[in-house]
Formats: sequence, structure tokens, C-alpha cells
Amino acid sequence: MIKIQNQKMIKNVSAIVNDLMSKSHYKPLKTLFFCKDFLNSLPPTKQRLIARIYIKNDILNIITSHPAGFQELNHDNSKIYIKILIKKYAQVYPLSGFSNIKDIKVFTQRYNYAQNKNENFISKKPYIELSFGRFKNTFENKVLANKFEELRQIIKNA
Repeated sequence: MIKIQNQKMIKNVSAIVNDLMSKSHYKPLKTLFFCKDFLNSLPPTKQRLIARIYIKNDILNIITSHPAGFQELNHDNSKIYIKILIKKYAQVYPLSGFSNIKDIKVFTQRYNYAQNKNENFISKKPYIELSFGRFKNTFENKVLANKFEELRQIIKNA
């Protein structure tokens, strides 16, 4: 009789991720996956307005990418619609933690567009100059010949 050794089962990626998400120290990862899935359940018009979404202290925080998105999502009808979607999502996925959400807060991303006026920025050329300005000037018209020589100097100085 031949003794068969126990072979280890090879897990696929989703099984490994599910095992990791079941551990307590990966709970934030689990909530991020559910938040991303919830965001995909929203209509595309509302998805385009949202930059990030996360849950903190039983509050669903929505960060919009533009102030107009803030006005759209902060409207009472939009909040009621999102609350209805949260209830439906919590019924479908009871382990998601969406059943604990008590409130919705909407914020806008803030960008600092102001730059230091004292800094001098050196612009990099988006191309490599391949011409050396070695060509014949065959113009008989003096105005065109002078313009051509100015162009040659610009190419040489580049």
C-alpha cells in the first residue's frame, strides 16, 4: 500500500484576501473594500462628483472633487437618496458595517493653488533640439534674409 501525503491546497487571491479581511487588524481594509463597492452602487452622475468615501465614528464621510459636487450631494434630496441606498446596501451585505451608519457628512477637497511669487521656475523644454542652424541663406530679399538669420541665432542659442 502506498501512503498518500496530504497535499496543501493552493488558495486563489480572493480566498487570501478574505482570510486577511477576517483578521481584526485588517478591519480598515475590509471597510475600504465595502466603501468602494458602495461607491460603485451609486449612479455614475454621483460617482463622478465623489473623490473619496470613508466611514469614521458611524458617520459616512463623502469628499467631493469640486465645490459644485458639494452643493449637489449636500442637498436634502441627495442625502435622503444616499441614506436609502445605505439601508439597502446594509440589507444585502450585513457584515459591511453600513447598518451602523447614523449620519452623512459631505466635504470638498481643498487645493492650495497659491505658489510662492519669489520662486523662479525654470521651465524644461518638452523636446530636444536637433537642429544646429547649419543651412544656407539663399534669400535675395534683405528683410527675409535678416529674419532668416534671426531664426538661425534662435536655433543656435536654444
